[in-house]
Amino acid sequence: MSDDRHTLLRTCALAVGYAGGTAIRVSDFELAKGAVWHLTGPNGSGKTALLKTLAGLLRPMAGRIERRHDAAGHGGAVYVHSVPYLFAGSVRRNLSLSHPSRELLERAADVFGLMPLLDRDATTLSHGEQRRVALARAIASAPEILLVDEPEGGLDDEALAAWRTCMAQAVDADDTALVVASHRPVAFEGIRVSEVRLA
Repeated sequence: MSDDRHTLLRTCALAVGYAGGTAIRVSDFELAKGAVWHLTGPNGSGKTALLKTLAGLLRPMAGRIERRHDAAGHGGAVYVHSVPYLFAGSVRRNLSLSHPSRELLERAADVFGLMPLLDRDATTLSHGEQRRVALARAIASAPEILLVDEPEGGLDDEALAAWRTCMAQAVDADDTALVVASHRPVAFEGIRVSEVRLA
């Protein structure tokens, strides 16, 4: 990869998919700090497979990905699944898994309205609350690349506003690249977004 300090990831002749399935070719693109990319396309077009490949959870079926960092989590990439996956224990424990500072944890919790829920058992939360915890946990881990699959599903208006605030802050701080797959990107309003369309 070139020495451009803002470039975090670059794809070249990339094709993604699952074992035994059809390879889906993706136009070359670069992820840079402060950028927001919107993955769009119909169901089955490869949006989730692309996110998982960018996160390092799937191997490319063809082509390559050049990364500035190979790590996951802090300084690397974090993938947030469309169905929230939480761990046993409290909301606080879930937000603490990447060992963020107390300030970073509480800031993420506050943005998503989770401060009153920090000591609640995560398994007792509603779907919308679990979604907020999953997003806050990803933010608290301070990744350089945040990959989010259908973040708006199950979020109420307040949580959507919080998600939009996180995207805007990432752009303004110029320290995180976001890649978001969404059918209804209502939270993008007012944010400069690049698009990757999959057929």
